[in-house]
Amino acid sequence: MTVSVVYTVLDLISGVYYALPYYSIIFLAPIVSLLLLHSRCFLLGKVVVLLGGSAAIFAAAISDPFETGVFLLFVPLSIVPFALIGFENKWASLAIVLVTFFLFLLSSFGDFELPYETNLPPYYTQLSLCLNYLIAVVISILIVYFLVRLHKDSELSLQEKEKAVSEKNVQLTKLNEELDRFVYSVSHDLRSPLSSILGLTNLSKYATSEEELRGYINMIQERIKAQDSFIKDIIEYSRNARTEVRSEWVNLPALSYELIESLKFNDGANRIQMEVEIADDFIFKSDKNRWKTVLSNLLGNAIKYHDRNKTNPFVKLSASRGTNGVIYRVEDNGVGIETEHQERIFEMFYRAADTSTGSGLGLFITKEAVQKLGGSIALTSQLGVGSTFEITIPLTD
Repeated sequence: MTVSVVYTVLDLISGVYYALPYYSIIFLAPIVSLLLLHSRCFLLGKVVVLLGGSAAIFAAAISDPFETGVFLLFVPLSIVPFALIGFENKWASLAIVLVTFFLFLLSSFGDFELPYETNLPPYYTQLSLCLNYLIAVVISILIVYFLVRLHKDSELSLQEKEKAVSEKNVQLTKLNEELDRFVYSVSHDLRSPLSSILGLTNLSKYATSEEELRGYINMIQERIKAQDSFIKDIIEYSRNARTEVRSEWVNLPALSYELIESLKFNDGANRIQMEVEIADDFIFKSDKNRWKTVLSNLLGNAIKYHDRNKTNPFVKLSASRGTNGVIYRVEDNGVGIETEHQERIFEMFYRAADTSTGSGLGLFITKEAVQKLGGSIALTSQLGVGSTFEITIPLTD
């Protein structure tokens, strides 16, 4: 369209009018093409503008003197179809190139001739030659630049995809390893209580007194409770891994008191002094269910591993607002955790002591839930002194 306007202005200034109809074709072809593209007729729109340009250049070539160099425009017209149409329609591109080449041969060696001005000003012929050469070069450069840019974009896209695939492979390897450990541990921990229960039921058959039978029943109940707790941990792990983060109002002091109430019948909980240092108006938006999971696991562990030899066992819950979000601390003066175990206690199925009766999933689920909320968890502990778990969760709008 720009080329047609430039030539129209040049011809009007020079008093040359015979080529104006050809310029109108060059001007209208892109408009028709844009309308077709807007109607999602992509291939047809590109074909129209290419064939329209070829027809206009052919008409100009058989009406202009050879010295104007209009035939030079056949060169970019022979290249542009492959850049414009694309590889997926390579046969259409090739057909347009052949048509353009055929029109070039007809204009150069055929006997076709249209009316034209024979007495052109000398400057007009020279200026037309310069313009045609410049237009051919500029279009060719633009085509090369477009193809180089397209290649560069494709290369970057390929690199990004390769990086994404590499990261996915690393994640998949990690997930497969975790799945193997998960299946092994789950199968072992599910079968172990069942085997124990089966053994106890066999022993109960030979009980010689009611007291002995009651003892077997109590042990069976303990095994069932342990298995029930383990199954709940597995369900909690699955729920955390599969459900999306939901944003709702969380009343932190109310949630803390609710969890203390729900755990008050845990073994040894009645000996522990519960301290809650959280402002009554500490309310914010986050995923309430994941907060409940995190705090329930931390508070439950603090109760389970309190130091029975201390006369004043306590668990302190506190919270504050920091620059990175909500900071929640669970502090106790329990048995503490040895330094060598502190880096691994968040691993799946890791137990810091052989005597531990837990599933080894609690702190792993806690860390996974915290990470789902975009936060972090840290531990400070000293054997025989106590432990402090600190979680930091960013606030959501």
